[in-house]
Amino acid sequence: MKNTPTIETVLERIGALDKKFDERISALERKIDERFDRVDGRFDSIDNEIDRVASVAHSTKAEMLTLRADFRELRAQLKEVLPVPQAS
Repeated sequence: MKNTPTIETVLERIGALDKKFDERISALERKIDERFDRVDGRFDSIDNEIDRVASVAHSTKAEMLTLRADFRELRAQLKEVLPVPQAS
């Protein structure tokens, strides 16, 4: 005589399999969430670094514009003070 499982046994096995799938999917979701959190943290770090570099670039540009203006002023003052070379 062949032993065949009852419908209750089959349903219990299906329920246990469903529970295992749910646990594995939940574990996978947690791992994915952790990775996304790490990647998001890296993007935040990169974004902050880009902001810092942009700030330094802006400051440098402002300093260069000031320096150019100072050189123009110095050139004008030197033209007023130094004699103009005469062609021979």
